[in-house]
Amino acid sequence: MLPLFIMWLIRRYHQSGKDAAASKNCVEKFRTGAGRHLSFAIIVILVLLSFNGHSQTTSLNYNIIRKGSKVGSLHFTQYNAAGMKYLEMESKVKTSFIFTFTAKVKEEAVYYSNGVLLRSSIYRKMNGTEKVNKQHLEANNQYIIHSGKDSAITKNYPITYTMLSFYNEEPVNIRQVYSEILETFLAIQKTGDHEYKIDLPDGNYNYYYYKLGILNLVELHHSLYSANIVLAK
Repeated sequence: MLPLFIMWLIRRYHQSGKDAAASKNCVEKFRTGAGRHLSFAIIVILVLLSFNGHSQTTSLNYNIIRKGSKVGSLHFTQYNAAGMKYLEMESKVKTSFIFTFTAKVKEEAVYYSNGVLLRSSIYRKMNGTEKVNKQHLEANNQYIIHSGKDSAITKNYPITYTMLSFYNEEPVNIRQVYSEILETFLAIQKTGDHEYKIDLPDGNYNYYYYKLGILNLVELHHSLYSANIVLAK
């Protein structure tokens, strides 16, 4: 999700509104915090218990390059345990673009054993100030979206491949990816052998390149800048 985050930094003061979803009773229940905290607790317990048994961990490190210089780093981790899949990404960026900024990002996703997203979260801080704190939580074949103090429901169910999934799995025969920030599906275009493109609603686009099933390079193409996320050797 980092490519969208870098673009978001440039447009950090731009926000798009969303219509309130139906099912108000369900939203109100989660807004109180009781349903949200219980669900999150269950997920944490399941993940922690799974680590007590046999587990498999994959870690990847990336450098964020702009104009030939390293401006940040990204660390991705995947845990497979007890029939669950847990993805986590943390990144740090410090660069100048009209202004100087430092940013920290943390994203997480937990999948059921059948590959359906159970929960995801995105947390972003820029220059020490929280900018994004959003969660998707599966409930009754739909997703509760929490963003700050607001809650809504999306019926984009099931979600099986998110922007974070690019770091975990090459999208072979996968035609769309879900963006938690945009709260919508985006088409995945296969442009060559192990090469894929995502067109964003604002006209910008990204390329993803794989080697032996591992994401090696992400090219970010923005109307105002370009940058690469490169697998560290």
